Amino acid sequence: MQYVRHGNTYVMRFEDGETFPDKFLDFLSAEGVTGGSLSGLGAVRWIRIAFFDVEALRYEDREFDEQMEVLALLGNVALHDGKPLVHAHITLGRRDYTVLGGHLRSAIVRPTLEVTLHVSAHNVQSGTEVLQRSIDPVYGLPALDLKNRC
Repeated sequence: MQYVRHGNTYVMRFEDGETFPDKFLDFLSAEGVTGGSLSGLGAVRWIRIAFFDVEALRYEDREFDEQMEVLALLGNVALHDGKPLVHAHITLGRRDYTVLGGHLRSAIVRPTLEVTLHVSAHNVQSGTEVLQRSIDPVYGLPALDLKNRC
């Protein structure tokens, strides 16, 4: 993985054969990043995505072993149980021009995946709140636990 930092923003390039988000989580730990938002595009050769079944209160995972374009990768990072957790959704384009998508579990990059990470201010300035996740009592998911309500 290659990257460059511009203020609160990292631009990263994951290379052929690297696994996302594993390599990304390693990067977050090494850089001390605990919160932010991410977007990306590129391509993968294998992927596991999931769909959350709200009636069964569980994810249904599915793997795809084929070359696909990453049309959109969107997500965020927040702490859960003291470690960064990546919550990302992905839209993929197939060779026949059909599209599929879901909750990104894991993917193997081919040939590249370009990701932009906008780090939350708390990672750069001291004294502000850390983004945290806690288990939602209804759905059992690690949801953002934000202090203020509207």
